[in-house]
Amino acid sequence: MADFSVVADVSAGLLRLLRAQMCPSPVSAPESIRLAAPTDKNGDFQLGLYLYDLRELGEYRAGALQRGADNIRRRPPRPLTLHYMLFLNSKAQMATGAEAEQRILGRALQVLSDYPAVDVNELHPYSPEPEEAAAISLLTLTFEEKTKIWAALSTPYQLGIYFSVSPLMLSSRREESFARVREVEIRGKRPL
Repeated sequence: MADFSVVADVSAGLLRLLRAQMCPSPVSAPESIRLAAPTDKNGDFQLGLYLYDLRELGEYRAGALQRGADNIRRRPPRPLTLHYMLFLNSKAQMATGAEAEQRILGRALQVLSDYPAVDVNELHPYSPEPEEAAAISLLTLTFEEKTKIWAALSTPYQLGIYFSVSPLMLSSRREESFARVREVEIRGKRPL
């Protein structure tokens, strides 16, 4: 199971992927793609990657403690879905023009399609057990849903790419020791 830093590790891995696949064309320098919020107006970047929501993936939920071979019971991992948006920096938009912006977003879509999963084992090497790959899925949000995201940020709506990464299995650090049964003695009435 992945430890608490898996969220940051996945974000950093997505950033590395985008930089490797989008530079030098259509984005001239890797530093022009950043982890950023749409409210970051002073940043000197063209494309921002923003984690805007994190949700539990209820379909995977497990309730019982899990027994390990080391006589320890652990709480089951919490399955998560990370929701991201890729957006163009509004300051950079004015300088590049609409055609260049569309090329950047088009290439970003192509990268997400070409790499449809995140190898959690590669990005988050702290897990003692192998993790399944987390799928990258483009979200089909309505215009109203997208507008609500931007309104919550107190920022005017702009075109972006919305996608999710799931499942990420966040481990628990809560553990309980237990003793295994080694002998059983059965006492009962003797037959008549």
